[in-house]
Amino acid sequence: MLTEKNKQRIRHWYNTLQEQNPTFIKRAAQSSLIAQIAKTIAGDINRKQRVLLAEAGTGTGKSLAYLLASIPLAKALNKKVVISTATVALQQQLIESDLPTVHRAAHGEFEFALAKGRQRYCCAHKLVAATSTDLGLTPKQLDLTKRMAIALQQGKWDGDRDSWPGQVPWQIWQHVVVDTLSCSAQSARHRSCPFHKARKGLKKADVIVANHSLLLADLHAGSGHILPAAEDCIYILDEAHQFPEIAREASAKQLMLNHALKELENLKLFDKELANILNPNAIAGSSLKLKEACAELNRCFNKLKDVANANKESFDNSQHWRFALGKTPSAIINLASNYHKEANKLSNSLQHYAGVIQENVANNQMKSAQAEALLSRLSIMQSLAESWLEVLFSYANENNQKNYAFWFTRKDKEIQLCSSPIEIGGLLQQLLWQDAFSVIAVSATLSALDNFSYYVNQIGLPKLASEQLIKLPSPFNYQQVILEVPNNIAEPDHPEFANNVAQKIIEAQHNQGGILVLCNSYRLVDKVAEQLEKQKLDNLWIQGQLTNQQILAKHRQSRQQNQTSTILATIGFSEGIDLPGDLLTDLIIARLPFAVPTEPVMASHAELLESRNQNPFMLLTLPSASRKLVQSCGRLMRKESDSGRIVLLDSRLTTRRYGKQLLAALPPYKRSDH
Repeated sequence: MLTEKNKQRIRHWYNTLQEQNPTFIKRAAQSSLIAQIAKTIAGDINRKQRVLLAEAGTGTGKSLAYLLASIPLAKALNKKVVISTATVALQQQLIESDLPTVHRAAHGEFEFALAKGRQRYCCAHKLVAATSTDLGLTPKQLDLTKRMAIALQQGKWDGDRDSWPGQVPWQIWQHVVVDTLSCSAQSARHRSCPFHKARKGLKKADVIVANHSLLLADLHAGSGHILPAAEDCIYILDEAHQFPEIAREASAKQLMLNHALKELENLKLFDKELANILNPNAIAGSSLKLKEACAELNRCFNKLKDVANANKESFDNSQHWRFALGKTPSAIINLASNYHKEANKLSNSLQHYAGVIQENVANNQMKSAQAEALLSRLSIMQSLAESWLEVLFSYANENNQKNYAFWFTRKDKEIQLCSSPIEIGGLLQQLLWQDAFSVIAVSATLSALDNFSYYVNQIGLPKLASEQLIKLPSPFNYQQVILEVPNNIAEPDHPEFANNVAQKIIEAQHNQGGILVLCNSYRLVDKVAEQLEKQKLDNLWIQGQLTNQQILAKHRQSRQQNQTSTILATIGFSEGIDLPGDLLTDLIIARLPFAVPTEPVMASHAELLESRNQNPFMLLTLPSASRKLVQSCGRLMRKESDSGRIVLLDSRLTTRRYGKQLLAALPPYKRSDH
């Protein structure tokens, strides 16, 4: 129950925050969000299911709202607040701005920390070893490695790859990154290493900022391995609209057959190397099992390649061979059933080797540095063996067939055997909803077609009370934005469509502002670019020709000089890109953001819905497009003072029945059709 004491504490922090920040403006929507989050966490709405889905437009102040509501209650209930985001930009905003702001208002009553995965930290001992070992680094790379080692030893760097002032090349990082076997906290010499220092900091923190991938990794491991146990957590899922897709990707598996065959050869060579280092009697059994497993897996992977090569005509234009309705060829199921145990045998053998090496160190029969080098290589190989096991088991497991997508993919002379769950809701129910103390999901775009049904189905939540599904108005005056849906544009598949898009871009240039053009594919980007390049436009930045960072930097520089500037990009630019004020005055969306129907998981999902006599377009394709369209339009207005023009060039908005639904779900922009 939300006690008066907790209410007063929240109000006190909120008022103090306003006093300390004179430019801060209290908003009605923000206050409503604070109240609703507090009531949810306290169990006043539903004591058995403390879940809230909250959609709040840009400018509402979502992050300050959930911080002010959740932290006081977490302290009172002896819980931890875990904030999970989808982007690095939001993590930085929370750690560098929002949390320090609330921390001052709370008079330092809580501690906060940023959680990252092992792959973001270096191992201190590996880093020192890399400076004196011939790893094939260039002189420039070796010099950087030495500077990193000195900075770490002198306490001028914390070992976090992201905090190093400059990019650390993968050629260096792969040799110094933390791994699970050699960089163990059980080893006294590693307890003060960067990763383990960071983990100790997490235990002291009341508020932990993570990302969706790290949270899911912890939940898959059983929760409590990286982050606090789920039953002790108030999870805040910010940018929650991305959570279901990231969850599905986290459960997807792939087996690169050519790469796997090469690694099997490396495993055999490594086995020979270990035979010359370790006591033969201690590893004889594991060595025999490893050789047997490698031979059997070699046979399996080659047979899987044979199946793919014998069915080249089954691959579509995107180089996918998808097994419709989960009907995987019996040859593949038989191979997976017969050989997945070999991958498990291989993993167990490698684990036994690791144990023998650790025993040798404990008994002073091997130097720590030598052991760590071997364990580091073992860790990589064991991860590979476990990934092979997961893919093969997914094909062998009959329970997966109905709710899994299975397919082969050809990519860069590689053949990949892939699998992915189709609907992630059931898995999230097991991993998250049934164990978490409370979950607050917030985003500017949680709903689709003006309701939450699509999202609730995605994440596997049972029916929620109306008070657990809230939409809060944005403080923006959307009448400052003009929405145009021209009626003289060719159909999207017409040969003249790219030319029509190019003409609209040229017209927008007359406004002499900042222009962003969003296309649904690189193919359309290239076609439009071809038309524009004939006009020799100045300050035209095309995705694919430059990195995203370079595009944004050049665009900002052009606008600072008051020059017209145009970004031509895919729909990927509709998220995580902030172009406030004069940086963006004209937003042109070329085509509706319908997902590619041939993408294996989506195609399998459509089939699954059809098998239930449901309409995949209405239940899947249209809601997804609606949400992406709202996100794309949201690029224009990032601050209350922003204004400009949105032009939607897809004629289906006026010629198809669903067009009215898509337009109705947009914010109330000022319409100006012609």
